[in-house]
Amino acid sequence: TNPNCSTIIFTLGLAPLRTFGFSELRVATMQAISGAGFAGVPAMAIYDNVIPYIGGEEEKMESETLKIMGSFDGSTVTPAPLRVSASCHRVPVIDGHTMAVWADIEASPDEVREAFRSWQPPITDLPTQPALAIRLFDEPNRPQPRLDRMRGGGMTVSVGRIRPGLRFIAMGHNTIRGAAGASVLNAELIAQKNYL
Repeated sequence: TNPNCSTIIFTLGLAPLRTFGFSELRVATMQAISGAGFAGVPAMAIYDNVIPYIGGEEEKMESETLKIMGSFDGSTVTPAPLRVSASCHRVPVIDGHTMAVWADIEASPDEVREAFRSWQPPITDLPTQPALAIRLFDEPNRPQPRLDRMRGGGMTVSVGRIRPGLRFIAMGHNTIRGAAGASVLNAELIAQKNYL
């Protein structure tokens, strides 16, 4: 099964930085209303408001990140030996989850930027895989959901505001890259590997 949409965007945004090693990750999400599903959030509850709690979301992000960042021996996933702390919030944005990320690596902002620029995903030949899985912005006011959620047909995760102590912003389309896109990519990979 797939992790939730927030975890997908979070862990893909961290993928180029795994070589630096982590012992602790912290994330504060600003999640779009479309992430609440068809029933959604009542309009008057989200209008001019931020809802500082999404039931079950923080626990899922923390546990799923440990699995994704863990190791697989062919039959069992061993969770990564790190601490993950998440705080999840619903915001009045239609599509696109934005995350403020803190990681305890010693790399400089320039080293982190270079890691993002040079990273290639381990699988690149799937039909719906975007040409650019991660888009790095140097502008201080990017990424933004309205401007950047449809990059790569909605499959690209955008990152920016890289600062010392490793702090950065990650943003991706929660329904395209998150919920649906991960399922489609998994199905394409299963077909490519002849696991069916």
